[in-house]
Amino acid sequence: MPPTSLYLAFVAATFVLCVIPGPVVTFLVATGIHQGPRAALTGLAGSTTALTIHMILVVAGLAPLLAALGHGADWLKFIGALYLIWLGIQAWRTPIDAADETTPRRTHHAPRVLYRRGLLISLTNPKTLVFYAAFFPQFIDPTQAALPQFILLAISFITISILSDGAYALAAGHLAPYLKSRRAQIIRNRATGIVLSAAGLGLALARR
Repeated sequence: MPPTSLYLAFVAATFVLCVIPGPVVTFLVATGIHQGPRAALTGLAGSTTALTIHMILVVAGLAPLLAALGHGADWLKFIGALYLIWLGIQAWRTPIDAADETTPRRTHHAPRVLYRRGLLISLTNPKTLVFYAAFFPQFIDPTQAALPQFILLAISFITISILSDGAYALAAGHLAPYLKSRRAQIIRNRATGIVLSAAGLGLALARR
C-alpha cells in the first residue's frame, strides 16, 4: 500500500477529476432527463464496465513495468507528469461546443441500448488509457510492490467514479441546465485545465 499521504493525494485528485463533468456525465444527464434515473443508472453500468476494463489494462500493463524498472521509473513518472500538464493546457483551450446547449429529442431506448452507449462512450475515448498511464504511476511508492498499490488505486478510482457519476445521474433533471450552458462549458474547461496542469506541475517538481 502506498504511504497514507500519497494515497490521500490520489483520492483528492481523483475526486476533483471525477466531479468535473465530461462526456460520460453529459450522456448520463441527458439520459436521466429523458428517461429517468433508472435509465441513467443503466448507462452508468455500461460506463463503469468500460472503466473496469481500463483499470484491468492499466494494472496488467503498468504494474510489471514499474516493478521491473524499480527506482529507474522516476523518468517515466516525470514524462507522465509533463503529459498531465499538456492535457491541462489542451483542456483549457477546448472550444465551446454549441451542440451541448441544445436539448436532444425525447427518444426512449431499451436498457441494453443505454448500457451499450455508456460502455462505448467511455471505452472509445482515445485519451483515456494514455491519461491513466500518466496519472496512476505518480502515486506509486517505488520502495514497495507495485501490483498491490495499483490494485488499491484502481479500486479507489472506480469507487469514486461510480459515486460521482451516480450522483449526476440521479440529479440529472436539476443539473442539466448548468452542464450544457456556454458558461458551464467554460468553467468546466478552465477547472479541468487548472487541476490537470497543477497536478502535473506539482508532481514534476516533486520528482526533482
